[in-house]
Amino acid sequence: MTTNVPDKVSLEIKRVIKAPRDRVYAAWTDPAQLREWFGPENVQTRNIVAETRVGGKFRWELTNCDGEEMTMRGEYRELQPGKKIVFTWQWEDDEDWKQRDSVVTVELSDCDGGTEVRLTHEQLPSEVLKKLQRKWWNWFVSKRGTRHSIRFMTKTS
Repeated sequence: MTTNVPDKVSLEIKRVIKAPRDRVYAAWTDPAQLREWFGPENVQTRNIVAETRVGGKFRWELTNCDGEEMTMRGEYRELQPGKKIVFTWQWEDDEDWKQRDSVVTVELSDCDGGTEVRLTHEQLPSEVLKKLQRKWWNWFVSKRGTRHSIRFMTKTS
C-alpha cells in the first residue's frame, strides 16, 4: 500500500532562554559559539561551517550516539539580527531526505525572564520523520538550551 504524504509536514517548538535576544541570536549565528552548543548532548560535533549571510552555507558534521557519522547541510535564506534566522536543512546520504530541503525558522522575541525562541521546521519528508525531528529538536533546545548553551548566551564580554 502506498501512502501519500503532504508536502506541508512541519513542527513547532517554543522555549524561553534566560538571556537577551542579541546573545541568543549570536549563539545561533557565530560559528565559534555554534561549535560549543549545537546539537543534543549525546551527539559529537566533528565540524561546523556557518557562513552567516544570505546564501551562505551551513554544514554540520557529527557523530551520533550510535557512533554513526552524519552530515547535515543547508543554506541561509534570511537573517534579521536579533529577530529571525531562516535556513534550509537536509541530511546527506539519507534516502528520505533525497531531493528535499526542509526549512528551519528560528524567531526570537523578548519575554519576561529572557528570550522566547520559536523554532519551526517545515517541509519535512514524512510524519515519521516529523516525530523524530521533534524529539531531536526538543532534546536539542531543552537540554542544550537550559544547561550548556546558556553559558555562552549569557556571557559578558
